[in-house]
Parts: sequence; structure tokens; C-alpha cells
Amino acid sequence: MPYCKNCGKKTPLFKKCDCTAAEKTVKKSGKGVLVLIVFFVFFILGLILGLRLAGSGTKGTVMRYVKAASSKNGGKTFYSLTMPDDAIKALKDNGKYDDTVDAFNDMIEDMIDDLEGKESVPKFDKIVKKQKLTKAELKNAEQYFVKRAEKYGAKDAKIKVTRGTEIKFRTKKKDEDGDYNYEKATVCVVKIRGEGWKIIPSDAKGLEYYG
Repeated sequence: MPYCKNCGKKTPLFKKCDCTAAEKTVKKSGKGVLVLIVFFVFFILGLILGLRLAGSGTKGTVMRYVKAASSKNGGKTFYSLTMPDDAIKALKDNGKYDDTVDAFNDMIEDMIDDLEGKESVPKFDKIVKKQKLTKAELKNAEQYFVKRAEKYGAKDAKIKVTRGTEIKFRTKKKDEDGDYNYEKATVCVVKIRGEGWKIIPSDAKGLEYYG
């Protein structure tokens, strides 16, 4: 018969001693397990949050933009990335938002239907170059989105661009024979306060028009 490690009393096999010290040991052990479980849960939550944040930065935004622009169901994502929220709200208020999204999706579906052989739609390949936007360029980006909001019927749009980057990236797609072709494009990825990351399909110099 084994002995209790705390008080030395004999205890039946596979049973714990009823002494006070043994009870404290069990409670302490239980608390340790609970701490490990809590730590593990918070670790997993932190990992998920980190991955989501990584995917929502400039590179993640460009990847979503390219994917939406080549998907027959990408209309909502495409416009959420290229339009300010005021423009989308104005379209919805005017009852034109769904038609706008459907028209985009139909256009992409037609493009996909016209693919021949092993030809594929463009996919994101890699970031080629990054250049932080200047204060003047950020102001120009604000005006770009204000005018875009006004174009769709929004009034008194207040847009604040907090930061941005000009990004040159590369896409790849297969031709009819299945060989990859690569193309480069340049966009500005900016962050609008209260809205998140947006895409301007232009390089930084092109924003001068709105300054």
C-alpha cells in the first residue's frame, strides 16, 4: 500500500489521502492546469488576430483587390476596396448598388467564359516595389475619394486619409498553352479613417490631378 507524500499516512491504491496537505496539493495542481488552459486560449486568439491583421495590411489589400477583380462574385469586395463608404451608401440609398455590383460580376463572368484552352484569370504574384506617399499625395488621395463619393450622389463627404503607399505589384496568368505570363501594375493603397484600407487604381503621380 502506498504512502501519502504529504503526511506519510498509508492510502489505498489509486486514491488520494484525505489529509489537508493533499487537498491543497490537488487544488494547486488544478489551478496550474487552469492557468495553462487560459494561456493557450489567449495564445490561439492572438495568433488568429495577428494573421487577420497581416492579411488586412497593404499587401493583403492588394491581394484581395486582384482576386476580386478576377472573380465573377467579386463585385462587393471590389467596390468596398475602391469606393469610399459614402459612395456605397449613396448608391444604396438610390437603389443602384445591387445593379452596379451585378453589372460588374456579369462583366467578369463574360471575361472568364471567353478564356480559351488553358488560359486563366490573373492572380497576384508578388510585390515589386513600395513607396510611402507624401503628405501632399495623401491630400490628393482624400480629394480623389471625395470626388468619387460626389460622383455617385454623396453630399458633404468627409474623408481623412491617414497613411498610404504606392505599390507596384506583379500578376501572373496562364495563356492558352498553359504558359505563365506576367504583368506589372501600380496602385496606391491608402487607409481612410473609420473605413480601413482602400485601393486607388493609379500611381502617386496620377493623384496630382486631384490636388
